[in-house]
Amino acid sequence: MAIPLIVSDTSCLIDLRKGGLLTTALILPFQFVVPLPLVAAELHDFTASDWADLRARGLLVVDLDAAQVQRAFALKKQFTGLSAYDCFSLELTRSTADAMLLTGDQQLRKRASTLGIDVHGILWLCDHVEKSGLLAFADLADALDRLLADPLVFLPAGEVTTRITRLRARARGS
Repeated sequence: MAIPLIVSDTSCLIDLRKGGLLTTALILPFQFVVPLPLVAAELHDFTASDWADLRARGLLVVDLDAAQVQRAFALKKQFTGLSAYDCFSLELTRSTADAMLLTGDQQLRKRASTLGIDVHGILWLCDHVEKSGLLAFADLADALDRLLADPLVFLPAGEVTTRITRLRARARGS
């Protein structure tokens, strides 16, 4: 059985890093992929050293071929509310067998769903981290606290708080 492939958009990589979850997420039994145009244009806070480390941990950076770029721009015309970079992630997911999209962008989620693409977000990934046991429950709760406190991270506060409460209870053994 093939390892599930996850194409990540910019916001998820940034948010996972802010929460201190990015390297842990890369240990999960998924193959994480990010389109090269996002790396070159949108992920400025990641240094060359960061990228070398992430690649060593298994993150793939994939360049789109000419046909994929052309289809991404066609998607941009079709879905005017999406950025070109959103469309690169969308097209890479759409054109890769059994790939799913990881995004927190509501417009991108909606458009991906209309195209029949399997879409998930950071909380789904956090649930996988919790089930995997890769992080102590208290550490995962702390990561979610960091994300909840960041005004530039847009996660449903109620769902995050519910997870934090559950994780803290599990950390106490209750």
